[in-house]
Amino acid sequence: MKKIFPLIIFVFSILSPALPSIELAASPNDSNVYTIVWLSDTQYYSEKYPHIFRNQMDWIVQNRDNWNIKYVVHTGDIVNRAEKKQQWVQADRMFRKLEQVSIPYGVLAGNHDLVKGKSYKMFHQYFGKDRFFTKPYYGGGYRNNRGHYDLITLGHQHFLFLYIGWHVDKDSISWMNEVLKRHSDRTAIIAVHKYLHKNGKRTLVGNRIFRNIVKKNPNVKIVLSGHYDDSELLKTKIDDNHDGTPDRIVYELLADYQGAPEGGEGFLRLLHYFPSRSKFYVRAYSPYSNKHFFFSPKKEEFWIE
Repeated sequence: MKKIFPLIIFVFSILSPALPSIELAASPNDSNVYTIVWLSDTQYYSEKYPHIFRNQMDWIVQNRDNWNIKYVVHTGDIVNRAEKKQQWVQADRMFRKLEQVSIPYGVLAGNHDLVKGKSYKMFHQYFGKDRFFTKPYYGGGYRNNRGHYDLITLGHQHFLFLYIGWHVDKDSISWMNEVLKRHSDRTAIIAVHKYLHKNGKRTLVGNRIFRNIVKKNPNVKIVLSGHYDDSELLKTKIDDNHDGTPDRIVYELLADYQGAPEGGEGFLRLLHYFPSRSKFYVRAYSPYSNKHFFFSPKKEEFWIE
């Protein structure tokens, strides 16, 4: 990894200002590189800056083939004020751009997506189970998409994307564990809204998810979260068979750009999957401002092994 990382950074930097070609970043043994796009806390785009939201979605659609984009993740706070219908209308229009060209995607409800912080009414209306259940990648839902999971294959690797919205309770934890056990043969990526603090440590709900879900399911590899405007990475070694030697590393990520100009400056995360290495390369990019990081390369560019 130490030899590959500088090469990737070098290739990416010399091709600026154009977005670098993933084909050049791949080794000669990589026949395909797949990209997952991660959106987080788009609330201000839905409220005040729909042109930035549109720019993000248009970039995804236009670069689907160039970047082999296979899936889009959203980790909550789709809108800023859940009682405002127009914000949901804006978000609905944006995600329909993906649906029109059959790009798979998944969303969850953050705290701003709940009316008065409690009701899923508007989220259910726009992003409930009825919107997804006919999609071939949709695996199933929990309480009208308060939680759901998608089944995605990249090359020969099978992934489970498991989502849970705001207010993680005992019932939702039980549902998540059941899904993870049923699909124990798939590498699991969990998407939640609140998990890591800005100091890189887990929140109370993050610790609950880690203890009751992540530690108990050996197929969990990655946790994605937003809520706090920052970029953080926590790597945790887990000894699944209790023999004193770690069996896996779980990568716990926070990404949220709402503190940037214009509600996020159009930043998103790109997770490039290299199938021959079974690794992801993670980085940030804004198609709106054509910038390659907001916080720092150290915080926003790294390998998931």
